[in-house]
Amino acid sequence: MRHGICKLAVVPMRGECSHKSELVSELLFNDIYEILEENEEWMKIRCMYDSYEGWIRNLQHSELNDEDFESYLKKEKYIINSAVASYRNLILSFGSKVFEKTENAIALRKVFDHRIMVESAIKLLDVPYRWGGKSAMGIDCSAFVQLCAKVAGFKLPRDASQQVERGETISQLVEAHAGDLAFFKDNKDKITHVGIMLSNDKIIHASGKVRIDAIDQIGIFNKDSKHHTHILSCIKRIR
Repeated sequence: MRHGICKLAVVPMRGECSHKSELVSELLFNDIYEILEENEEWMKIRCMYDSYEGWIRNLQHSELNDEDFESYLKKEKYIINSAVASYRNLILSFGSKVFEKTENAIALRKVFDHRIMVESAIKLLDVPYRWGGKSAMGIDCSAFVQLCAKVAGFKLPRDASQQVERGETISQLVEAHAGDLAFFKDNKDKITHVGIMLSNDKIIHASGKVRIDAIDQIGIFNKDSKHHTHILSCIKRIR
């Protein structure tokens, strides 16, 4: 299996090998990926962190030989924990990985800390929403939660419909703690949204932008539009 590494701050991953195809996710700096197939302009890759697949342009690919691949896997890893950070002439986004201690990076944790999860989420307030986005230039709801969990020491899948399978179900909203995950459904009971609880009546989530809203037994209540925007499905606690 051939491997590559992202050497740009952000690289778009598309659903198909076309500039017109939707953005499904993004690679961040030093993300390692497997190469599944390629043509003259595009290659299909699988991000090793979350096994998410998509197409990137060949000209944004950096090859990793077997020796370097093994070396990267063994290196100590640090995670950027500010919205953006300057690093070697690049502006890196929150959740990006580096292999040395820097002013705006913390060591990759092996034990989950819900306080860091909440602190991380607050740092991304007002970041604009972008479908498929995974950076401070634009982020979707599940990438927001995934990256906050990553910095806090817990590995989550990419999509909300996958994330809901993790953790312990909390039966009552009143029992929710800061750092719990709240999931929301459409009228067919499909999970379509996720956010991070700040308390048992406040949530931070990416909808239009990363914002804080009220939450009740029905779901998220948007104080600006003064109506419920998302219907609550369940709350999960990760440890």
